[in-house]
Amino acid sequence: MLSQGEVIVAHPGAQHSYETALAVQQAGLLKRYITGIYYKPKSALGQAVHLVRPVERRFRRRHKRGLAQHLIKQCPLGEALYLTGVRLKPLTRHAAQIVRWRNRRFDRIVARVIERERPAALIAYDTCSLRAFTKAKSVGTLRILDQSVGHWRTLAEVLSEEAERHPDFADSLLLDTPEEFLAQCTEEALMADRILAGSQYVKDTMIRHGVEPSRISIIPYGADIDRFTPAPRPKDLVYRVLFVGQLSQRKGIKYLLEAVRQLAAPDLELRLVGGIVGSGLGLARYRDRFTHVRNVPHYELHQHFQQADVFVYPSLHEGSAIAIYEALAAGLPVITTLNSGSVVRDGVEGFIVPIRDVNALKEKILLLREDIDLREQMGRNARRRSEEFTWAAYRQRIASALYDLVPRSAPLLEAPFAGKRGAHVRR
Repeated sequence: MLSQGEVIVAHPGAQHSYETALAVQQAGLLKRYITGIYYKPKSALGQAVHLVRPVERRFRRRHKRGLAQHLIKQCPLGEALYLTGVRLKPLTRHAAQIVRWRNRRFDRIVARVIERERPAALIAYDTCSLRAFTKAKSVGTLRILDQSVGHWRTLAEVLSEEAERHPDFADSLLLDTPEEFLAQCTEEALMADRILAGSQYVKDTMIRHGVEPSRISIIPYGADIDRFTPAPRPKDLVYRVLFVGQLSQRKGIKYLLEAVRQLAAPDLELRLVGGIVGSGLGLARYRDRFTHVRNVPHYELHQHFQQADVFVYPSLHEGSAIAIYEALAAGLPVITTLNSGSVVRDGVEGFIVPIRDVNALKEKILLLREDIDLREQMGRNARRRSEEFTWAAYRQRIASALYDLVPRSAPLLEAPFAGKRGAHVRR
């Protein structure tokens, strides 16, 4: 039986793990949150960082209000070397090698903590959990895998196909993934007692690679709907299409660029917000078709959503893209794919189009350009939809999932979440 302070949450970086850790803490179950680098504004280091604006901008996202700092264990060396290495060698192949090294090191650290502290449960993340899960199994710790992206074997297949289709964008893809790494990801999933998936797409890929459907819970993510809010668009003559994310072919970026090129609408501005993966040579053909804004701090990102008319995210493989939740909160119609793992409903908050379909992208972008009433109605629908998927709602769903893993007599979870057990958790 889980009792107070019996769950460890472990992630080497950030993603949505701060929200997960806070959810477990609010349920009274958090024993420790293990991570790489965590920004503590009131610490001596935090005060020093605050004085250097560019550094403070980078660290600001590595903090979660309300998360108890005394429960946080940092493993900064591996994360610092990873951040430095990725900046110095941003090409995909080098970055992937550095990430895998960082994750293996973190996994070993978590395994040692599990052996020493023997918690009732461990929530860990794909690509960095195999050793920790092996140790957890040996000491009787419940193993919960947060699968933050679709199965990695499916990703390898998709990217291999893309490299053949579009060699000009091949260096933006994670190719030649070692079989040992893919086997590790498969084993992590098979060892888990429960898998948390952000979308049906993730669940489908896990089932395809041998995971029993009954062990998978779909728990969508969320957005900060107080910061990502609709704003009046200036009455200019620009129809602004927004994409936020890494500029790589995994995100389907060439299909979006090609759709905009073929539309050749003089009033259409495509704004791409995010870092370029690889050399960026594939983008050269389209350089007069988009405006690029790189590396915007997350706390400033809402401004770009507020300046857009529609959000397009034609990704080929995701978990459940948080940028889409943020676009919905900002009141933007969304054009996306099933593989993006979104909560967008086709024809309600936007449109779901097939992956790799330039014509479908063109059709929907043009429709929302010409039909202003439809665009505004979908924008209102988007905002309402986002109110079902706040981070508070995500934490509620995590707590409900944990409740399902413990006996019904466990009193600890009853008070904070009375009447909402199991809410919004699908299997």
